[in-house]
Amino acid sequence: MATVAELLDQGVKAYTRGDSAEAERAWLQALELDPQNERVRAYLRQIRGEQPARPVPSAPPPPEPPFAPSPWDAGPSSAATVVVVVDEGSGIDLGAVDEKSDIRPLVADQRAPSRPPPPGDVATWMDGARELFALGDFSGSLEMIERILRLDPTHAEARAYLRQNESTLVAMYESKLGSLGTRPRLAIHAEEVMWLNLDHRAGFLLAQIDGTVSYEDLFALSGLPRLDTARILASLIAEGVIR
Repeated sequence: MATVAELLDQGVKAYTRGDSAEAERAWLQALELDPQNERVRAYLRQIRGEQPARPVPSAPPPPEPPFAPSPWDAGPSSAATVVVVVDEGSGIDLGAVDEKSDIRPLVADQRAPSRPPPPGDVATWMDGARELFALGDFSGSLEMIERILRLDPTHAEARAYLRQNESTLVAMYESKLGSLGTRPRLAIHAEEVMWLNLDHRAGFLLAQIDGTVSYEDLFALSGLPRLDTARILASLIAEGVIR
């Protein structure tokens, strides 16, 4: 029998692919297992378009919630919010590295993939990777390396740079997390998670964050390469989703 956490994750996955009925079914089943689970209740209110109850004017003000100020407090914007933005032509080319580590943007890129260039560009890319690495642009260097390895998976120098770039990027992302023993918490209201339109990987990680699980635990639970997990968590922190 599925646990509450598993049903929460099933509902998030269904909601992100547009199947609201399946999401509601999973969350209702989770509510049967844990009728007092406020996260499940918040998801169901959000999917049904219900507003949380507000205190009457004569009532004393409620205690301050343990949430950091959030850009979503005024309500969702008309455009979908994404957690990671990668500019065209800069940073990691997520489409180019999907065969190796399944790194993808948190909201799927709808652009058609570009046609791979001829193998003659490998030398040019290698020169660019070396130069970018020397300048400290490890994401740009990784982009060049991954393009090379799509055409020549046995390229020895490219594989050496791949390891260096990945280990450096993991260290950089993890530095944004602070101590890996820290137990992160949501910095926004639970119902606001629905407005983020996260993919199932980020949604799964976010569903595990309840103030009792450490960053190191999340790396073990995610089932993703460490670079992917570190990137997602660092992005969630940068966007003020967790703290």
